[in-house]
Amino acid sequence: MLRNQEFRVYIITKGDILRFVAIEIVLGTMTYSIAMKLFHNVILASAGGWAGTEGFKRLIMLKNILAK
Repeated sequence: MLRNQEFRVYIITKGDILRFVAIEIVLGTMTYSIAMKLFHNVILASAGGWAGTEGFKRLIMLKNILAK
């Protein structure tokens, strides 16, 4: 039996890499440090950093949807 195999090419641009660095690393570090100062607990600060970064990404997606 022959299966239909697909060949996919993903193009990663410089803008994608810079956006990843800016959002994930810089914003994640900022939200982690703010949460660490608020909670004084590594586990809560990690969760706060993750939630802050994901929330910011979702706000950007919501802005793009509402702008249409």
